Amino acid sequence: MNSACIVVIAGYSGAGKTTLIERILPELKKEGLSVGVLKHTHHKLNPDVKGKDSDRFFRAGADFVFAHDARQVLARHRNNNENFSDLVRKFPAVLDLIIVEGHKDIDDIPGIWLEAGPAGKRNDKTACRNRKAGSRGDPRCHRKALACIREEMESFHSKRPLMAGLLIGGKSTRMGTPKALLKMKGKTLAEGSFSVLSAVSGKTVLLGSGQLPESLKTADRLPDVRGVEGPLSGILSAFRWAPESAWIISSVDMPCMHKRAWEWLLSQRKPGVWAVLPKIKGSKGVETTGAVYEPMIFEHVESLAREGITTLQEIARHPKVMTPVIPESFSAAWSNVNTLAEWKKTLLLHLEKG
Repeated sequence: MNSACIVVIAGYSGAGKTTLIERILPELKKEGLSVGVLKHTHHKLNPDVKGKDSDRFFRAGADFVFAHDARQVLARHRNNNENFSDLVRKFPAVLDLIIVEGHKDIDDIPGIWLEAGPAGKRNDKTACRNRKAGSRGDPRCHRKALACIREEMESFHSKRPLMAGLLIGGKSTRMGTPKALLKMKGKTLAEGSFSVLSAVSGKTVLLGSGQLPESLKTADRLPDVRGVEGPLSGILSAFRWAPESAWIISSVDMPCMHKRAWEWLLSQRKPGVWAVLPKIKGSKGVETTGAVYEPMIFEHVESLAREGITTLQEIARHPKVMTPVIPESFSAAWSNVNTLAEWKKTLLLHLEKG
């Protein structure tokens, strides 16, 4: 499985596949999408000029040649009759969409079957299966193709597995009791948070080495990533454990978080957005541990860790990250409890609400 949506544009030679892709790419880029293209050809490829350094390396036997300048990178490696799935896996993870030109015999991937003549006259019903028909001569062909791609991306995005990671911290007891074990209405914060997250995700796992109530000791738990400090350590552990899933990341010290608040956050997700880090009105930063992350942002987060940047606010600087303002009716759900005074205030408010 790839974290990018895959759409095929197939048809016989002369149907206009390349022209169509060339026309729709600028439109997709205007929508903020990162797009890759896989071109299948029966002819021998000649991607480099004979005699150039990179071509000389390849001809000398290098299995992989990687060349770059200030604005682009070119990669070339040998193909040992790899199947379609193996080829797709070689694409970078930071793509929203992969358009495949050709591979008409792979009929389990949706897309478009392009004809040189009128769209209703299909020449190959087997190759057309699971694909919408289009015609090179139809002036609306590119609009129909864009609509098809958007539809497939929405479907793919909605089916992406959604996990939840609950950061339970370490051994800090500055509040007299580990935060995970603090109780509200007879239930520990860890139990309450775990229950709410489980109601909005496919699976909830615990992140970190903090103490747990007896009821959660059999839950899935991931250790922190070594050599990385703070919440980033647990977040990376989650991303590495299920790299093709979207992740809700929450901290155990958000006692007022509830299902409807999470549902609002999840409603902000859409294709092309790699993370939703909400913002409380009037605050300087964003909420990074009451947020949702898509697989495409994981590589960026890993690069921050490699550079020794552990401040999660840096993630919000990425152009594909969305930072919507939290509705005032939900803003209290993102309140953190960091001191004993804040904890007592939270308990008093809940007591008043009954």
